[in-house]
Amino acid sequence: MQFGKDIGFALGILGGTTLGSGISFLMSLEPSMLMLVVGAGGLIGAAIGVSASIWINSKGAPYTE
Repeated sequence: MQFGKDIGFALGILGGTTLGSGISFLMSLEPSMLMLVVGAGGLIGAAIGVSASIWINSKGAPYTE
């Protein structure tokens, strides 16, 4: 099964914004800082998601067929 960059990007943004939102809620941040943390989490998550999809699809990755 192929794990494309678009799926990695989408899952990364979803996970990153969810994590950023949770961190912002726990730290009781004001709205402007909350938007910054959630946005940064989304960007970091997208980068990790795309790099993970590239790594999974590379020939050296384990468990690929």
